[in-house]
Amino acid sequence: MRKLTKHASLHEALRNLWKIRIMLEKSYTETCATWMARRIESLIDHMQYGHALIAYHKQDGTFRLAKATLLPYKADFRRDYDITRVTSTIAFWDVEL
Repeated sequence: MRKLTKHASLHEALRNLWKIRIMLEKSYTETCATWMARRIESLIDHMQYGHALIAYHKQDGTFRLAKATLLPYKADFRRDYDITRVTSTIAFWDVEL
């Protein structure tokens, strides 16, 4: 007899992968990692069609607030942005530079 399984959508599978990586690398709780994975997904979805403000610390320790987008991705790399290729770092364009 065939076992019935529910197939996860692509985005759900990526969220679960990111959640596991966040929990393993940062030792965060499952609730916190789930929230972070959902925020990352919504940020990527938003940057494909518009701009988002991203706050981060640079390697030299200075704080930076960047207006980021993924709009020029297709023109620069000659292919659509593929969310499945995101492994650890999200490259983005700073609109103000």
